[in-house]
Amino acid sequence: MARRRSDWRLYAPPAYAAELPRDIVRRYPFATLVSSDPSGRPFLTQTPIYFASDADDEPCLVGHLARNNPHADQLTDNGLAVAHFTGPHAYVSASWYVERPTVPTWNYVSAQVRGRISVIDDREGQRGVLERVIALSEEFSGSNWTMNDAPDGRVEALLPHIRSFRLEIESIAGVTKLSQTHPVSDRLRVADALETRNSDDDAAIAAMIRSIRS
Repeated sequence: MARRRSDWRLYAPPAYAAELPRDIVRRYPFATLVSSDPSGRPFLTQTPIYFASDADDEPCLVGHLARNNPHADQLTDNGLAVAHFTGPHAYVSASWYVERPTVPTWNYVSAQVRGRISVIDDREGQRGVLERVIALSEEFSGSNWTMNDAPDGRVEALLPHIRSFRLEIESIAGVTKLSQTHPVSDRLRVADALETRNSDDDAAIAAMIRSIRS
């Protein structure tokens, strides 16, 4: 049976549905923008994408692509697009589930924003997007570089080589799959095992598992 349009959303079983998907978007801004050309051919590009303002209910995301990227040519006003934000992920061995044995799986954190594109091609608009992206990226990295620190004329010379966009949010959803459906002892056993693997993603997932209160 064909799926209704409203069904085309992030698959998030109730046990794993993120309570605050916007927090995932803010925490993991290096996203994958997905859209298609008129024939339905998909285009995917990884790029930093941020909320257009700090408002809790901000209705738009902003970002930009390299003008030479064929994906940039396919961006059209009112075109449908998805921004996918990926957080840490980790393989979970079935051998770590003792109290309630089962099969292997992956734990992960992700969010998806679906909406419509507005293309930003004017210089003032493009500068605004760059300022927003750079300011938040610098804050994320603990630095404080601004476009005013760029060599004279460098920013203006680069503007024709990017194409900025605004994604007007129609839906936003997230997943935090952290073995929530398993007994506490098995969850802690998963966290213990992940912490032995010496991986940033494994450590992040382990910490999130330990933060679960029940």
